[in-house]
Amino acid sequence: MGLLLVLALPTALHAAHPLISEDTATQGLGKFELEIGNAWTRDGSDRSFELGPQFSYGVLPQLDAILRPTWLDQRSTIAGGTVHARGAGDTAADMKWRFFERDKLSLAVRAGINAPTGDADRGLGSGKPTYHGLLAASIDLAPFALHVNIGYTRNRADPMERRDLYHASAAAVWTLDASWRMLLLELAADTNVDNTASVRPAVARVGAIYTVKKGFDIDIGYQTRLNRAAASEVLLVGVTARWGP
Repeated sequence: MGLLLVLALPTALHAAHPLISEDTATQGLGKFELEIGNAWTRDGSDRSFELGPQFSYGVLPQLDAILRPTWLDQRSTIAGGTVHARGAGDTAADMKWRFFERDKLSLAVRAGINAPTGDADRGLGSGKPTYHGLLAASIDLAPFALHVNIGYTRNRADPMERRDLYHASAAAVWTLDASWRMLLLELAADTNVDNTASVRPAVARVGAIYTVKKGFDIDIGYQTRLNRAAASEVLLVGVTARWGP
């Protein structure tokens, strides 16, 4: 299955850039966050760029509403030919609820739907609504934090694809000071969408987040594969702004 087709399929969830793993933090009542993430993916001769702006609003102190559209520019080799597609991808609409806090441990769930806003005929979307959910656990060991996720996506009905997609990831983050947070290491594995393949794509990621000033961050990340079922490398760059009462 080409990289273009794989990236058009529903993904589970999107955490604080450049992490894969969701933490349990919420925005707070009446507060906003706009995260603009960019990802450049390479796998052999295949190339993909994704712009993923994510907008979050604190409905309650422990509850966020989240909207994440995507814009894609993809070039993939399929059946000996090159396919190039550019345009809007699918859009995720989620809710995130932090439902447990005790001592250093907190738990949250994030769940929602992927609306088929991308053109499936051009490989830019799934063509049908899908849904997803994730359980996140965060352990605060200041200055270190550990985030662990278990997720599920119900994929579209396609004879070449698996319907039930599972995700697992864990990330270790080190807060150096008021300005720098380092993603020391993150590991993630997912169900292989291709039902003819048995190897689960597995990746490792590192990165850094720099707080330019209160409420404004920039970040960078790099991902490499742990097996050949995953894309060979991904470069991530993003900015995040927060505001509100």
